[in-house]
Amino acid sequence: MEKKSKLDNWFKNNVIHATDKQNLNQKIKKTFQRNKSKKLRLVFLGGQNEIGGNNLMLIEYGNDMVAIDMGLKFPEEDMLGVDFIVPDITYLEKNSQKLRGILITHGHLDHIGAIPFLAPKLKNPTFYGSRLTMGMIGKGLKERKLEKQVKLITTKPRETFKLGVFKITFFRVTHSIPDSMGIIVETPEGLIVHTGDFKFDMTPPDGLTTDMDTLHSLGKREVLALLSESTYPTKEGRTISEKDVVASLTKVIKATKGRIIISCTSSVIGRMQQILNVAKETNRQVFVTGRSLVDNVAIATKLGYLKYPEGLVKDLRRNSKGSQASNALILTTGSQGESLSALTRMAMNEHSKVKLNSKDTIIYSSSPIVGNERAIHAVLNALIRKVAKVITNNTMDTHASGHGRREELKEMVSIVKPKYLIPIHGTHYNRHSHRELAMEEGMKRENVLLVDNGNVIEHKDGKLEITKETVPANLIMVDNQAPKLCGVASHIVSERQAMSLNGAIVISVNLISNKPQLHSVGVEAHGFIYMRQTQKVLKDMEAEAKKLVIRHLKGRKKANKGEIQAFLKSALDRVIVRNLQRRPLIVPIVNFI
Repeated sequence: MEKKSKLDNWFKNNVIHATDKQNLNQKIKKTFQRNKSKKLRLVFLGGQNEIGGNNLMLIEYGNDMVAIDMGLKFPEEDMLGVDFIVPDITYLEKNSQKLRGILITHGHLDHIGAIPFLAPKLKNPTFYGSRLTMGMIGKGLKERKLEKQVKLITTKPRETFKLGVFKITFFRVTHSIPDSMGIIVETPEGLIVHTGDFKFDMTPPDGLTTDMDTLHSLGKREVLALLSESTYPTKEGRTISEKDVVASLTKVIKATKGRIIISCTSSVIGRMQQILNVAKETNRQVFVTGRSLVDNVAIATKLGYLKYPEGLVKDLRRNSKGSQASNALILTTGSQGESLSALTRMAMNEHSKVKLNSKDTIIYSSSPIVGNERAIHAVLNALIRKVAKVITNNTMDTHASGHGRREELKEMVSIVKPKYLIPIHGTHYNRHSHRELAMEEGMKRENVLLVDNGNVIEHKDGKLEITKETVPANLIMVDNQAPKLCGVASHIVSERQAMSLNGAIVISVNLISNKPQLHSVGVEAHGFIYMRQTQKVLKDMEAEAKKLVIRHLKGRKKANKGEIQAFLKSALDRVIVRNLQRRPLIVPIVNFI
């Protein structure tokens, strides 16, 4: 009887009665239809056609979405008056009700720099990342008085949490900034793994290597897609270890008798720690200059990522006494030739606290970013006229990249064993090279997807495919002085470029206000190249402008200022090009008198 009772209970709890079968079938059908309408989507809003900028992508499923990174990009040389560029979040704004959180891989500006500008447009979502990364984001938010509005949640490697239908796990990777992490996103359709920026350095300054155990475990779990960075797929071998850089810097510091000035990026916290260790050992006083460097040293010290005796490190702005001494070691920004950086101001004799002398040694603990070469060489040439020695990465291992080279990228693919590889964070050429090396590891060409900014990938019938759909992914150029995000329109940049190349021509048209009749026309040239025929062309433009305005006003009862300006600009541009083969900025001004 006892056995029968247990069996009855099991049937009662687990067996469907015939009367409920129809209702259950309808419920299953509705659930199937609902799940069928849900699709796994990967949307790329930035970082796909450049190295070091605008990193932002989305993972969607049904009514749930997470974003990964929210970085900025520094402007190209010809983007006059633009402070930086942020991703176009039009699509994300339209779907902000789905956004469950933004996951941040590490604290470099190309991954976090756009947050203070874009977070308010998204109604201040929650950000997740490591302790140092959250500290750096917090600094940017505080500068724009947003620290109380945006929620930052610190996560640890291997910690798992849920955001909507997604299960999120961060894992440690080695990069040029501490606390860098990759991200595992478990979706209803499979695992998505994002490497973040990484290299396989077995001897990093802090001793914390990439989490190889987690990577190997992923190789046994059928990863649907690996999104892997593509900075150096064209460089053979492996990136040198930070240990080699520390050895080179230690050798120079110990051998140099005079003052030393080391220029580096503000995020190489681990390298700074080693420099501070050597400074202490050689009885050198360390001075820090450059806003971003001073800020990051303060954050890293507060959070325990930099440790040194009290009094060893001083902010040069407030403690310049002693910075001219032969035992001084100055850490400074300016390794990329930035016009307002501390090192550039030293080179141009414009730094208020540091005056270079012939006994100084300057070390570039960095490598040039593509596009900055001309500015860097200009500063180098100015420096070498003033100091005893300038040491760069060309002559000694003074810098190690935070990005893996070809063999490391291949190793990532071979360990994780993804069904699909999506190269990210690189030019099309770099990502194409990444596909080639993945094929060397046995991946099928059709399983390596090369996407551009604005592309969408969907999971259909067990496959990932690039759809024909595109979302807005324009360059949003930003004026940093504005209190809120203030995009600089592309036509404004075009006008600045025209003025920088060929100057401007101003056409003043005066109309009689009570009737549509021309009173006078005047032409002025500013910054316009002088040629023999210039004056004649300007007179011809004045005569042409008179004819055009009279013709435009004929038969009209009222003059339209906007129409006249547009009409003149187009017509007179053709006159200049036809006669001088130049294209200055044409500025028509219409006044009523």
